[in-house]
Amino acid sequence: MKLESKVGAFFIGTILILGVLILRTEKLEIFGKTGEHTYRTEFPQVAGLNVQGHVRIAGVKVGNVKEIGIENGRAVIIFGVEEKFAVSKGAVASLSSIGILGEKFIELDPGKPSEGKLPEGSTIPSKIGVSLDNLMETLGAIGTDVKGITYALNQSIGGEVGRQKLDEIVDNIRLLTAEFRAMSQENHAAINNTMANVESISADLRDRLPKLAKQFEDLGKNLNEMVDQGKPELKGLMGDVRKLAQGFQSTSENIRSITDKMNKGEGTIGKLLNDDSTVQKLNIAVDNVNEMLGGLKNMDLRLDLGGARWTSRGDSQIGLGVEIAPSKDYWYSLAINSTPDGKISDSTRTTTKLDPFSGLPVSTVDKVRTVTSDQVMALSAEFVKRMGDHFVIHAGLIDGKGGAGAELRFLDDRFRFGGLAYDFTKRDDKPNPRYRATASYQFWKGLYLQAGSQDIGNKDLRTFFAGGGVRWKDEDLKKLVGLVGAGK
Repeated sequence: MKLESKVGAFFIGTILILGVLILRTEKLEIFGKTGEHTYRTEFPQVAGLNVQGHVRIAGVKVGNVKEIGIENGRAVIIFGVEEKFAVSKGAVASLSSIGILGEKFIELDPGKPSEGKLPEGSTIPSKIGVSLDNLMETLGAIGTDVKGITYALNQSIGGEVGRQKLDEIVDNIRLLTAEFRAMSQENHAAINNTMANVESISADLRDRLPKLAKQFEDLGKNLNEMVDQGKPELKGLMGDVRKLAQGFQSTSENIRSITDKMNKGEGTIGKLLNDDSTVQKLNIAVDNVNEMLGGLKNMDLRLDLGGARWTSRGDSQIGLGVEIAPSKDYWYSLAINSTPDGKISDSTRTTTKLDPFSGLPVSTVDKVRTVTSDQVMALSAEFVKRMGDHFVIHAGLIDGKGGAGAELRFLDDRFRFGGLAYDFTKRDDKPNPRYRATASYQFWKGLYLQAGSQDIGNKDLRTFFAGGGVRWKDEDLKKLVGLVGAGK
């Protein structure tokens, strides 16, 4: 049997074995998905929602959007729900997103099972969820309130009359501070003497505690004598202290009056502080802004760490890939691989032997062809586009060379079968482009197995490979990109 036949037989056998394993462990629906119920709902608008968008119950994906149309100026959504998730009468659908600017999806309230199962094809009522439009409407209402406040302030202190009032207030404050300054300067010496007397009294109290009562009596008599004698320093000090106390009392009464009015909701500030609707709007606005800042996570970040063994070259390939997906329909793939790049070299060898008949030396030239494996680091950067449910195409740099490929994907991308072509330059040891066919199956969580053939079009470089790896989504790194949130 020719080598090409052996390659084909091995490859077909590998695919058949993988297919049997898949059919034994999963329900593969090749001609369309079954095992789900279809329902209908309507929304005033569904900006940002796409076909194949998710349907979620309590944040868990239970189905996908099938069709999006328009009837009577309203968006009509046809979506499917897996049959293992029961939808009951009284179910309600709402349009939500992963963060304010994240991926749009349909949030489904499945209703109460006690009310009975909802027939397939029924129309489910909808409600409007929190969105960026709601946030802008709330901010607009707050802006209107702020304009009202500024208008009231302008009416109160604007114009010539308001300017005169402000000038009067400034003049009163200037006079008050001047009076306080003059009073403190006039009584500076008296205040210093009083503090010195207080320090002396406290020292005497510590030193002569048993005579404390008698000393207080003497102090009272001395104070009475000073007042009777009419010393001007003490009288002026007492009068200034009395005026100061009266000023503080008047100020405290004014403050009490202002706070009472604010508590009763009088005046602009009082209404702002006591209006529950304004406080609620502010709280909603703050919550929405926080959710927006923490929810820029509409990009999926997928990582792939894998390796394979090249059978005929006795070497291995390892690589790390990252997929950045702004949308479910397309994404960008970056990868770096350490791969054995097959290389052929030809050489000649001249040998001299004695002719057994003539006894003379005879030279012969032998041509030797060797295949070597050069371990190189290669970079891949591709743009990937999903066409429908199961078909994916990609193009860009593949192991540092230009190329393109296509894949068939089933079981939520767990089973993949595809091929690619790259490196279209020609050389003696590689007359044809490099063709690669790969089949992989993700059998448990992120773990997968893969097998295939490399350099199918170049006989001397052709080899099989088999290996595996792990794929996963990093939700924590998405929070750093979007800058806060929780993917649902």
